Amino acid sequence: MRRPMRDISRDQYLLDGLQTAILKIDGSDDVTLEDCVGDEPITIREMEPAAGQVPQRDRLFFWPAALSVEPPLGAVLVAGSVYWTILVVRYKDLVETWEAKCRNLSIVTAAANVATILKATYDHAQGGEARPTWHGAFSGQYPPTTADTIPAHFQPSAETAQILFGADYTEEVYRVVFDAPVPIELAGGEYRLTDQQGYRYRVQKYYDENRIDKLPVAIATRILEGQDYFSVSGT
Repeated sequence: MRRPMRDISRDQYLLDGLQTAILKIDGSDDVTLEDCVGDEPITIREMEPAAGQVPQRDRLFFWPAALSVEPPLGAVLVAGSVYWTILVVRYKDLVETWEAKCRNLSIVTAAANVATILKATYDHAQGGEARPTWHGAFSGQYPPTTADTIPAHFQPSAETAQILFGADYTEEVYRVVFDAPVPIELAGGEYRLTDQQGYRYRVQKYYDENRIDKLPVAIATRILEGQDYFSVSGT
């Protein structure tokens, strides 16, 4: 007697190359999918032009549907210590499996791919003008500590020359891609970014923080004049 096609999913346990993965869903206990998760080869491309420093890895995973509920979009599958965010889910009725298109986004680990976040507190100078003092945004200390750093890639975006009052000024704009959302209102004037060379940046725009398929990005202007540029201390 011919076996119904819906029973084919049982054969998945007999396939070679299956692995164990952990399904993480907000508000629910983790589900361990032991030795039953199959996958297809990883596709690697850039999330956006960033000199290869922001790789986007896409991978298709599948496992028996009887072992978990339907995973919601944004759930995470941990396979081989790599975290994969689920972007697309499909139920394959004939073989009773979940098929999930997943993505892993990251910043390449490198000495230059680090940003330090500074925050200003203000007092008043003799003339009554506001005077900032800069310190680590999270530690509250100066000099900043490792608590104030986050993986990020500074990618040159545009450079514009201006002539004002007989002097030549250059405006340099960067796209700063962060490894994770920054839990502050980064585009406010009270914050600055600092790269590993010590240059400071003012964030003009911060977006894509809530996307599950992209990393958050800031549009920032490198500070090349004024008190921020010439300061060598916390002030």
